[in-house]
This record gives sequence, structure tokens and C-alpha cells, in this order.
Amino acid sequence: MNRLLGKVMLITEGQSSIGIATAKSAAKEGAIVVCTGKRLDKLSAVVSEITQIGGTAIAFQHDVSSSNSWQKVLSDTISKYGKIDILVNNAGISSPKILLDLSVEDWEKIQAIDINSFAYGLNKVIPLMMKNGGGSIINISSLEGLVNLPDNNPYVAAKDVFRSLSLDAAFTYAKHNIRVNSICPGIIDTPMIETTFPTIRPAYKKSVQFPYLGKPDDIANSVIYLACDEASFVTGAELVIDGDSIPM
Repeated sequence: MNRLLGKVMLITEGQSSIGIATAKSAAKEGAIVVCTGKRLDKLSAVVSEITQIGGTAIAFQHDVSSSNSWQKVLSDTISKYGKIDILVNNAGISSPKILLDLSVEDWEKIQAIDINSFAYGLNKVIPLMMKNGGGSIINISSLEGLVNLPDNNPYVAAKDVFRSLSLDAAFTYAKHNIRVNSICPGIIDTPMIETTFPTIRPAYKKSVQFPYLGKPDDIANSVIYLACDEASFVTGAELVIDGDSIPM
């Protein structure tokens, strides 16, 4: 307990399954949690749950694909709390379409949410962390950014760019005491499975060695580790959490 006492953690897509699990876990560890996303009503419900258990949280509406929206959210956070210690880049979308099936609009949407939002976040947050003497940036990536899955190459391509930017930022800003790490989940039991990959549930036994799918809390626990001082010498890591998956 209290591993994140007094630290300000901003979580994008805070109303998602992984976002909610991370926000609750961080609040229990004493963090001040800033949940952002497009649906303020859903974010407010997360904030309410956290405050009911004695935690501190706030919600801001946030379009992660907009540089101006990033600027506003960060300005509002700094105005209220004076700093940002931890950024959890949790926003992301996938697509069941393979490359030749993508329309221009499909690809622009994937790029805007999965790549541009990450670049905007780094661009806006790193200077704030430099002024604050350091910080921790945790990127929710994917096992699919490390292995080649032939049936989902647009998502793999986006995560590969995500991975490269993470490693570059880790190398460049370590001298400023800014740690940049990525978590690479395998198959995690979230609504995305049903909406985007409905065939994955019966197929998981072919790849996951455990007799169950990963849970959002499995990812949240790893975020807490990378956010806290226990991981003070960890940067550029790609923490794979996949139940020892074998690519299908």
C-alpha cells in the first residue's frame, strides 16, 4: 500500500476495462488519479467508485487524437495538482481488417488513435516531467507489436511504430530521470474481444498455456510496478504479460 502516495497519474481511456482496473489499483496505492477519455459520463462513474473507497480522482474529457485536447487536459491537471508524475498511455483501437481491406478512413483512424495520440502525449508530457525532475511513462502496447500476426497486420504495424517510439524516448530522456516502459499484453478478457475478435475466445486454448484468459487486473498490477519507485532503474522495458502465449 501507498507505493504511489502523492503521485499524480494520468490515464488515457480511463473508462476502458484496463483503464478502470489501473485507476482503482493506483488510487489504492495513494495516487491522485486523472482519468481522461471522450465519455465524461463513464469517466465520472469511475471517479465516483474511487472516491467511495477513499481515493482521489478527477475526470477530464479528452480526444487523444487532438494535440489541442492534450494541451488542455495537461494544463487543467497542472492547474489543479501542479505536476504529472505518471502517464499511462492506454488509448488504442484495433481492426479485424487486413491491409488491403482498409479504407483510407480506416487507416487514418488507426493512425490517429494508436500512433498520433501517443506522439502528442510524449510531446506534451515530457517537458512537464523534465521540469518536475523526472517521471514514469507507461505505454499499453501489445504482444502483437513483438510478433507477426498475419491476420491483423494494420494493428501490428501501428504497435510496431508505438514500440519504436517508446524505445527512442526511453533512450533519449533517461538522463532527465524519465522512464519509458511498455506493457505488451497477450489475450486479455476485455469487451474488445467480443466486438473486434469474436473468434478469439474458443481459439485461445491453442495459444495460451494457462486455462483462462488474462484479466485487466493483471495489466493494472504491472502498471503499478512500473509506476512506483521499485522500478526506479527500469526503462526501455517491454513487459510481456501473455500467459506464455504461442502466436496463432
